[in-house]
Amino acid sequence: MENKKIDPESRDYNFSDIEPDERFTQTTKEFWITIGVFAVFTVLMMVNLFVVNGKDVSNYTYVLGFPLWIFVELCILIGMVIAVVLVVSYVYCDMDITPHGKLKPRGKKS
Repeated sequence: MENKKIDPESRDYNFSDIEPDERFTQTTKEFWITIGVFAVFTVLMMVNLFVVNGKDVSNYTYVLGFPLWIFVELCILIGMVIAVVLVVSYVYCDMDITPHGKLKPRGKKS
């Protein structure tokens, strides 16, 4: 592919002439993973509320003094906090926000 100089003031160019920025690719990946984690969290909470929650309070099962459905909600919440920490640690990347910035390599943060 030949490198064509694109005039930023002109609209006379093909989209195929634009080189994709690695930062856009990374942020798109981060976006979809974040939406996926949120969707899993939402589904788990809704399933817990509709399946574990009972209609009659006298039939509730108690764990550590909490009704079972609240205890399961707390466990899901703790699990999702751990999942968010893992996603931020292993999926998100630091990057420059300057016009010609690059992704910063993973490694020890200073």
